[in-house]
Amino acid sequence: MAPTPAADIEANSALKTTATAAVPTNEEKEGDTLPGRKPPRSISSRWQESVSPRHADLICILLCFITGLCDSAAYNAWSCFLAMQTGNTIFLGLGASSQPTGKPWGWLKSLISIVFFFIGSLLFSSAGRQFGPRRRKTLFTSFLLQAVLVVIAVALIEADLIPHTEDESRTLTGGRLFLELIPIALLAFQSAGSITSARTLGYNEIPTVVLTSVYFDVASDPKLVREVAGNVKRNRRVGGVVFLLLGAIAGGWMSRSSGGMESALWLSAGLKGVIGVGWLAWVAEG
Repeated sequence: MAPTPAADIEANSALKTTATAAVPTNEEKEGDTLPGRKPPRSISSRWQESVSPRHADLICILLCFITGLCDSAAYNAWSCFLAMQTGNTIFLGLGASSQPTGKPWGWLKSLISIVFFFIGSLLFSSAGRQFGPRRRKTLFTSFLLQAVLVVIAVALIEADLIPHTEDESRTLTGGRLFLELIPIALLAFQSAGSITSARTLGYNEIPTVVLTSVYFDVASDPKLVREVAGNVKRNRRVGGVVFLLLGAIAGGWMSRSSGGMESALWLSAGLKGVIGVGWLAWVAEG
């Protein structure tokens, strides 16, 4: 047989190289051959991502508004707070001397609020440590649970099963009065989720449920008036105060409207539901 010419050898080598290149590798199948290109994320991996805390201070300020809504409506109806436990502690102390005289069971409502806020804080923070405090699944589930608890409470009120007006609270001294403890417990429990989220996102200067320390921090800030735009923490604190006040004003007017306190609670549930869904689209950390 005649020896194969050099040209034929080169042609055969070229055909083999082309055939090899035509078969996609695993990396090419996954789309990783281009420099800097990342494979598409699966739903499960996105579910496990931690969200970026950047701009999440706006969410915390909105939570201050929700606190104002709920607490103003609750105080009008039941003379206790759902999130501001300093006031409830004072009311609990007044109960030791049977005051206020017209509300003999006021201390019990404050005690229930304190206890369930404490339990909520314990469980929300424990769940955050267990599943990752800033993961999408943790924040989404937390706010979905908060919204559901508010909906359950307001549904009980809408069904007229719970006394929820000032006149009803004033005339009742027992019996049906104790049904108020059910929505108070539910709403105080879910309020703990707000401050838990603010803390895990790293915005301790926006506590969402109390303002006394915030007032002090703003007043004692050495850069209170010297830096207008650059003092971010001061701006967040002031924003939290303003929005909690706006929420309280809105809750008061809504309580006086035909919708009653229920309208304020429905709005709170809706906002928490929107925040929960929003975490699914929030930018991932890093």
